[in-house]
Amino acid sequence: MKLFVNNLDLSELVERVVWSGDTRQVARKLEFTIVSKATDYYLPKPKLTAGDPVILKDDAGAVVFGGILFDIDKSGAANTTSYLAFDFLFYINNSEINRIFDNTAETITAEVCKELGVNFGGAAPTGIKVYMPCLNKNGYEAIMMAYTYAGRANGKKYIPIMKDIDKLWVIEKGSLCDVVLNGDYNLIDANYKISLQNLVNKVLIVDKTGKVVGKIQDSESTGKYGTIQKVYTQEDGKDAKAAAQAMLQSIERSSSVSGISDIRAKSGYALVIEEPITGLLGKFYIESDTHTFENGSSTMELSLAFENIMDEKEIENEEE
Repeated sequence: MKLFVNNLDLSELVERVVWSGDTRQVARKLEFTIVSKATDYYLPKPKLTAGDPVILKDDAGAVVFGGILFDIDKSGAANTTSYLAFDFLFYINNSEINRIFDNTAETITAEVCKELGVNFGGAAPTGIKVYMPCLNKNGYEAIMMAYTYAGRANGKKYIPIMKDIDKLWVIEKGSLCDVVLNGDYNLIDANYKISLQNLVNKVLIVDKTGKVVGKIQDSESTGKYGTIQKVYTQEDGKDAKAAAQAMLQSIERSSSVSGISDIRAKSGYALVIEEPITGLLGKFYIESDTHTFENGSSTMELSLAFENIMDEKEIENEEE
């Protein structure tokens, strides 16, 4: 891997690089550590400042990460300096929008990028028009509100990512990244967990006086696991059945794996695992990824989901 900060190649000075992402933390981040011993006359001492552009490239020269340096943390005792950079989705997530949109999700995304000064690469086409008050919401929420609406109409899942260093794209979440993890060559460890702790399989719908006016129930789940019941109180302007349905929680299955790093394995994509001992066989969705490059080795830790879940954001009424 090659690391450049403000066009300066720091690859020979870097001790450790950690490149990571999470489907619910929006911006990907890059953390790296450089030896900074003041008494060593021969040791190069690069002058890096917050706001410097940061680029990570693979051995073939392809850009893996492009972003901005945000944090610098120097340690005298350890003789190191640690740095933290975020990609340009940081600006989308930390800048607010205050307007009303009435267009397709893909056009709204382009308008959000233009207003917030982030380069727009492209967005998955939906053709679905959305009327969307977006008052005091950040840019990421605006994009995901539009795509949540479109996704519920067409059954697809979406996620914004950065490509080509600084261009925002919205892609269909869960497409295969062509990575296959197998215990015979690139899978180090795998864990699989099943939990009923957050189970909700029956929801009573009540009006503002507390009178039961309906219910949503997963009969198969109650018959198998017993009943965990919640209550939903009707709200003006909200679809009570849809809201109650959203409260249902089934059995939770999660998995984590570690393996030899493959930079194609990123949050928002899916991969194939072949590990018969834990029963992890088939397609899984990457919810978070951490790739570590240190001392000539590269490893990755992945948090996986069994279902393709989108970070949904609700459209609020103007009076709210």
